[in-house]
Amino acid sequence: MADKRTILFVTSNSGKLDEAKLALHPFGLNVESFHFNEEFPEIEEIQSSELRHVAKDKLRKAVAIVKNSSNKLGVMVEDAGFFIEALDGFPGVYSSYVHKTLGIKGIMKTLTDNKNRDACFKCVIGIHLDGEELFFEGECKGQVSEKALGTNGFGYDPIFVPNQGNGRTFAEMNREEKQKFSHRGKAMEALRAYLQGRNQSPTSNQCSGS
Repeated sequence: MADKRTILFVTSNSGKLDEAKLALHPFGLNVESFHFNEEFPEIEEIQSSELRHVAKDKLRKAVAIVKNSSNKLGVMVEDAGFFIEALDGFPGVYSSYVHKTLGIKGIMKTLTDNKNRDACFKCVIGIHLDGEELFFEGECKGQVSEKALGTNGFGYDPIFVPNQGNGRTFAEMNREEKQKFSHRGKAMEALRAYLQGRNQSPTSNQCSGS
């Protein structure tokens, strides 16, 4: 039976999955995670300086892996990066690897005595929908904090202070608060707006399944 209210999110990051569920649930959409295993290991990312290139490659690999996705509304992937101005955009597209190796402490050490704390998060969501590849982007500008604060979120959240949010790091906000300002929240909002317009179009397939 077709399930045209569910998007299959191919990710192993539980934090990203939770944020996607939070963003799309008000639109009446479910988000399920694809479970990686020995037969289907995590997707190997290409080396590229552009998030969109990485997201596009990940999406095509995800669709190839998910053999039984035809009964879902779509298959989705996401790629995001943390770009620090004083470091010429580093770690950028390599944010996940750098977080696993250098960690937050390593990043903060590179900014010791540096007055320029400007940074931003960027996100690209890719979704395969009715045979078409669609991409939605979001960006959140802010500052790298002087020290790690907060216990919520994941990744670089404890050291990122968005320009909106009363001077708190992402990790000091709950998920609903972070969603209002975050790069991922903005990309999800763009996806939601597209799906809503598609649902209302008399020439399109109905997302509601009605």
